[in-house]
Amino acid sequence: MGTVLRRKISKSKVLGEIKNILFVIIGCSILAFADAAFLTPGNIISGGVVSVGIIAQFYYAKGPAWFFGLPSINDVVVTFVQVFLWVIGWFTLGKKFSLNTLVASITYPLIYALLFRFNIGAALGLDALFEGQTAGTAELMLAGIFGGALAGAGVAVSYLGNGSTGGFDIISFIIAKYSEMKQDVSGFLIDASLILIGMICMRDAVQGLVGILAALACAVAVQYIYVNADTFVIVDILSDRYEDIQDYVHKDMDHATTVIDTIGGYTGEKRKMIRVVIYQVETAELRSKIAEIDPKAFVSFTQAKTINGEGFEPFIVPKKPSLHRNQNHEAQYDAERMAEEEKALEKKQKSKQKAIASAQKPIVPPKEETEKETEPFPEKSANKVPAKSEKKPEASVVNSDNNTSKDNKGVA
Repeated sequence: MGTVLRRKISKSKVLGEIKNILFVIIGCSILAFADAAFLTPGNIISGGVVSVGIIAQFYYAKGPAWFFGLPSINDVVVTFVQVFLWVIGWFTLGKKFSLNTLVASITYPLIYALLFRFNIGAALGLDALFEGQTAGTAELMLAGIFGGALAGAGVAVSYLGNGSTGGFDIISFIIAKYSEMKQDVSGFLIDASLILIGMICMRDAVQGLVGILAALACAVAVQYIYVNADTFVIVDILSDRYEDIQDYVHKDMDHATTVIDTIGGYTGEKRKMIRVVIYQVETAELRSKIAEIDPKAFVSFTQAKTINGEGFEPFIVPKKPSLHRNQNHEAQYDAERMAEEEKALEKKQKSKQKAIASAQKPIVPPKEETEKETEPFPEKSANKVPAKSEKKPEASVVNSDNNTSKDNKGVA
């Protein structure tokens, strides 16, 4: 039984890794197409590694073709920057992170170079947006909007595969590791800096504004594809066929459920309610299946801000409120927590040892009490008794004297 379970777990893990790699490859391919077909031909700087290639090509085109006679070096610069940033990530973020971004660091520059050299834009007739009498600001804006939206879609698909597109994302991870700045904030600052540098280098305000428009289109695409797909929904289901719905959720959707006993407020009828937490993208699937099993079921969908626990994001309480969540920071927090626990345990052991030592130490009473306890009880002295007996004879003497005096008086 244990062997079968381990095989199932290993198989699902391998399938999950394959799915993630496919998502990263597809996302990088979409991003490379957007850059090669829309942004590079129009010299639209919207951020990312391709913007460095556009700026370098702008100055390279003014001089002789000194790099092996190539008329353009966009793909060469993009490949060099991509590999250079990956090497930096290897030394600063570790081998595990670099291996996770290796697929993107190879796929994106390779596909971009193929599409750029093949001139995919001209093959699809998109060169009319940048050349000829019809080319103008409106056409440039269309190229920026569609190019930015496709680029954002590629980035979002890569994120859905638990990966990234490499490039300046690595710089954002490095900044997040050594500072309290969010990755999206640092990414925004890097893209804004590249757009500003492009406007200064090309001295073309229209190009810069179109680049800003493309960056906004990219952000909107990431929001709708990745962020909305990563949100959660709490589903409460009241149905007479709750067991069939529950079996479907367990077996086909691979989610756990909670069965709650409920009582109708109006009818007073006792019924079973199923509660399940699913991803936003699974809402339509579950709704259609419930309608198929029990069209009379009562279902409510509530969007959740975040879900922590088994099957979802791990529940981690940071030691201090921070501006971002990072695996390195979580590991650092775990190390600090373990160190604090060790200190507390050591302190507890010391106090326990001190208590044992004090219990074993003999109690020494005060000096005065010791002397009083060791002093023998006073014995009745023979000298004191005669002293009392001596007083009696004296009294008798006095009395005898008085009697004598009386006798003398009487004689007299």
